[in-house]
Amino acid sequence: MLNSELVKKLAFVCGFDMGAITTPEILVGDKNRLRLWLERGNQGKMKWIENNFEKRTDPSKVLNNVKSIIMLGINYYQPNSKDIPEGMGLVSRYARGKDYHKVIARKTKHLITKLKDNMGSNTSHEFYWYVDYGPMLEKAYAAKAGLGFIGKNSMLINRTFGSWFFLSEILTTVELEPDEPYHGDHGRCAECRLCIDACPTGAILPERTIDSNKCISYLTIEHQSEINDDLSKKMSNMLFGCDICQDVCPHNGRAVLTRHKELLPDKGVGEFIDAEAVLKLKTNEEFLEFTAGTPLTRTKLSGLQRNAKIVLQNYSHK
Repeated sequence: MLNSELVKKLAFVCGFDMGAITTPEILVGDKNRLRLWLERGNQGKMKWIENNFEKRTDPSKVLNNVKSIIMLGINYYQPNSKDIPEGMGLVSRYARGKDYHKVIARKTKHLITKLKDNMGSNTSHEFYWYVDYGPMLEKAYAAKAGLGFIGKNSMLINRTFGSWFFLSEILTTVELEPDEPYHGDHGRCAECRLCIDACPTGAILPERTIDSNKCISYLTIEHQSEINDDLSKKMSNMLFGCDICQDVCPHNGRAVLTRHKELLPDKGVGEFIDAEAVLKLKTNEEFLEFTAGTPLTRTKLSGLQRNAKIVLQNYSHK
């Protein structure tokens, strides 16, 4: 018989670092916060967030008769080098190794197989899973499941891993005993504003939200057109993504090195990339070979070369 304790035990067996369970009711406060965020245009060009608003805020629109949400987490923390050679573009920690979507997908499918095995062959229960490409207020439900609290930089912060972890979730028609929500909420940040002050573009807004139009991570990955000079000059050597608000967070002083070797730099593009080498890529085939199996395919050749030019410009203006 499947129960909450067994689900979490199997999650760890399958390679997850965190596991918790919550119920699928609509989180009205978070739904309203998302609606206001969208109305203000803080999503930038990410139109898919608008298109799936109802699914994103109501789990029953994703899986009919959903009874439980199994929230899962994988630690990806790895330290930065003390010195980065000139001309190199920095890659965000989460993107240095293999594409985490594929890493998590394998572990999730393995977990669902084990869950079904423990229910017997006659069960009619359903399991539906996402990493982060599906419509889901995953940080809000993870906080409700007790995995952490949402900080001022909009990151979910956990007592053990800080904010250096990926989230994924399994929606199921199995009714499981839920975990207690994380007590303390965003008050855990108290009067601290290190992340707000450290963000070079001023992207961190009140109510634990981000203005994507100013966020370096968004600009270097999702934004497909040119980046204006006011923002590009503040991007420093960021080639893909940004970790600044996490680097300064006091809660991340407790971070532990990931045990998932496929997420480490030697399994992907590495901690930093020669910007000149990026500019020498001539074809889409060369780009795909260069970024194969990593999150960097997301930005496309034109986006990565745009970022590389900005990195070199910022080095030249030092």
